[in-house]
Amino acid sequence: MKIAALGDIHGNYHALIRVLEDLENWKPDQVLVLGDLINRGPRSKDCLDLIQEKARNPHWQLIKGNHEGYVLNFRDPAYSRSGHDYQLRKVILWTFQTLTEQDIAEISRLPEEITVHLPDPAPLKAAHASTAGDRIGIYPTTPSADLPGLTPADAGAFVVGHTHQPLIRNFQGTTIVNAGSVGLPFDGDTRPSYARLTYHNGEWQAEIIRLEYDREAAEEDFFSFGFIPEGGPLAELILVELQLGWPQLGKWFKRFEQPFRQDQISLQDAVYEFLKNPNIETRNSGNRGMIA
Repeated sequence: MKIAALGDIHGNYHALIRVLEDLENWKPDQVLVLGDLINRGPRSKDCLDLIQEKARNPHWQLIKGNHEGYVLNFRDPAYSRSGHDYQLRKVILWTFQTLTEQDIAEISRLPEEITVHLPDPAPLKAAHASTAGDRIGIYPTTPSADLPGLTPADAGAFVVGHTHQPLIRNFQGTTIVNAGSVGLPFDGDTRPSYARLTYHNGEWQAEIIRLEYDREAAEEDFFSFGFIPEGGPLAELILVELQLGWPQLGKWFKRFEQPFRQDQISLQDAVYEFLKNPNIETRNSGNRGMIA
């Protein structure tokens, strides 16, 4: 059995179509989409439509990630539409406004985990980040001592995303695979990644695939689809994330959220100040900001 796992697309349509082209050649038996199809990028609607079309095939399974949750929060008309919170979440509101009511309803029905049953008693399981929640991820540097609280005990393989940092790791009989990110890799390699898993003779083999794609077109989408400037100043940080292949939002929040909330600096000035010297130090700091 061949299983492909991809996720963290984040509205990067050009990266997504490149990965789908590669899947057409590999011909997996099942495809698992690990969440964060939308938000933190300019073409969430197009990515969602394309994945939903693929998911008409019963061999495709989808789960929701934390960014689907962020967007669903805006079903409440009173949610974060004024003050500092509004400005900090304007990217999310912009994404919400690009989607239809039917899109929102279908996103809300997505499950939070997937189980693939096999002839082997131990199934393959998948979640967006870990068994501890959709914002608590498994990084290449996660200590082995932490893994029992992040992984299922009864799985032969466990597949995740969220951190945007791919990995393959064996732990107590479980093959742990982080598929990385299609749309916003955070390991210094700007190429989209996805995971291939093969189950044969009771064993799992896994590999991470990296692909070249039209990044220039992906960058242009930030402007041609209105993500910049309509998504607010933080959308500019997301473009830098795409260009560098390193996370920026979490570091920006750590440095500037409180000064902004205390009206010591405007949001635009805080972004400009940060961008004078973007910090590309990466140590597990990519997914800790408000909209990470």
